[in-house]
Amino acid sequence: MNSFRKNLQRNPAIKFCASIKITLVCLVLLFILTLWGTIDQVSHGLYLAQQKFFYSFFFTFAGFIPFPGAQLVLWVFFVNLVCAALVRLVYKRDQAGIIVTHFGLLLFFVAAFVTYHGTGESHITLREGEGTNVSQSYHDWELAAWTEKDNAQDVAAYDSNGLRPNDRLAFPEYGLTAAVGHYYPNAGAYGTGKPSADVLSASGIQTIKEAPLDKEPEKNIPGGLLTVRGAGPLEVSVLVYGGEEEAAKITSGGKTYFMQLRRKRSPLPFILKLKEFTAEWYPNTEIARSYKSLVEITPAGNGSREVLISMNKPLRYKDFTIYQSSYGKDQFGRESSTLAVVKNAGRVLPYVASFVTFAGLALHFLLMAFRAKLKH
Repeated sequence: MNSFRKNLQRNPAIKFCASIKITLVCLVLLFILTLWGTIDQVSHGLYLAQQKFFYSFFFTFAGFIPFPGAQLVLWVFFVNLVCAALVRLVYKRDQAGIIVTHFGLLLFFVAAFVTYHGTGESHITLREGEGTNVSQSYHDWELAAWTEKDNAQDVAAYDSNGLRPNDRLAFPEYGLTAAVGHYYPNAGAYGTGKPSADVLSASGIQTIKEAPLDKEPEKNIPGGLLTVRGAGPLEVSVLVYGGEEEAAKITSGGKTYFMQLRRKRSPLPFILKLKEFTAEWYPNTEIARSYKSLVEITPAGNGSREVLISMNKPLRYKDFTIYQSSYGKDQFGRESSTLAVVKNAGRVLPYVASFVTFAGLALHFLLMAFRAKLKH
């Protein structure tokens, strides 16, 4: 083992990666990115600031100067800490606290990786008496096609993020293909409200025009033009727009198919039913002081139970956390409750990393105090 470590310590690449100078550079860059991103979100919004500064490997400053993003800096920092653990740490009993603390810090990086790649955010909106086992994304969209049989839907869907002109989407279940003419992540829809012989849409839309992206991504409504081909001579132009509540109807081979651009759906391992929604209001205002939802959760293969979800009391089930997010009221005065659904496969890891780091620091200070007492 000692000879193996000595060989690693002689390796110039590992010695360079374990340099304390790299550690300092990474810490300085993370400080700059955190400050810069915090200031930038004031004018561009939280989502765009996250994408630019924290979720990227590189971004350009002043339009042409490259600058490292937080993803790159954190990967370099992680490699630096791993190499330091291999060649710089002294693996002796009196250094146990430092060793445990170091591996606690490495565990924070593992927790961040799992959280970033294993977290999904979506929402559910229900009226009293309604239930569902599907949640909707806030700002991701999908192009869905389906048929209806016996009051059930057989759905096939494609993630619509990143669609480009001339992309081809196949729906072999229905014998349909869709070729993308144009697709805009944010669009405006215009029409006369009357059906058109040239283009098919769910609500009489005849034109889709590109619109600037909003800094709040949930406000971006995509739209596009598709050429749908199916059995026989079928070839029809279909305009799809995320703001439409209904799906476009396509007839092919004597069957009716539905196609819609909608917020991305995610299946849940349970059925959530809203039993009762209540809200308390500030006197003489229409501002809610608090609101809560009494829900019934029925996991697959298990019995149901009732849980009260309030603004500061979420429901937790395995990797899922369900928060009371907002509420609404339709034109008929019927109230609905919106619940945020967060799936985080690494929810426990940050707590474990914190405990390991704290234990390492506590052990280090205890060993220092013990050695100081022995000297006296």
